[in-house]
Amino acid sequence: MDTENTNFNMRADAYNQLKYQILHGVYFPGQKISEKIVSQNLGIGRTPVREAIIRLERYSLVEVVPQSGTYVTRIDLQSAENAQFLRREIDPDILLEFSIKADDSLIERVSDNLKQQAEAAKNSDNNLFFDLDEEFHQLFYAGAKRQMIWDWLQTINMHLNRYRWLRLEVANLNWDTLLEQHQNIFDAVREKNVEGVRFASEAHLRLMLQEMPSLLAKFPDYFINNPAN
Repeated sequence: MDTENTNFNMRADAYNQLKYQILHGVYFPGQKISEKIVSQNLGIGRTPVREAIIRLERYSLVEVVPQSGTYVTRIDLQSAENAQFLRREIDPDILLEFSIKADDSLIERVSDNLKQQAEAAKNSDNNLFFDLDEEFHQLFYAGAKRQMIWDWLQTINMHLNRYRWLRLEVANLNWDTLLEQHQNIFDAVREKNVEGVRFASEAHLRLMLQEMPSLLAKFPDYFINNPAN
């Protein structure tokens, strides 16, 4: 039983670490990855790495090309746009449920998260800001008692999240705009302002893909399936 648990933990660890590195741009779109090197970097055997790659392929994060190798997939903009569309439909109702169901401790956690975001932005810490941004939205789902929906969305959000991380790499990204939008969402939720919640959420989610031209210009080889074409 201990051996089975150890093997399971190694597979899960390999998958989670590889997924994190792909989402955070350690492995860039189109890059070839080696089982051997990944195994050495993670300090685990090649079998759990191979199984992690199979799982990542299932979620379209890597592509195994026969007689060639394993490659990180390019960011599918159609998939990202579809995920954004779904979030636009779901998020406002989640935020309104949060305003009714959340206890003071969760509200305080969101407030603390916003302070940490401001500090991360001040330090231009892209990785930390991305993780805090993700936690910011997850807290609303948790407070609305909809964590299961958030977990389900993660399989759909893969390419949207890759896009979101990459946009933080754009030199002219306006951090203040993101911080202001997050604050507007939180303020509207605390005030239980239905129209304010819907407006702030819509504006925030639309901003993501409005910045697409600057990303396409800077990283032209990183994307496929541009819905604008």
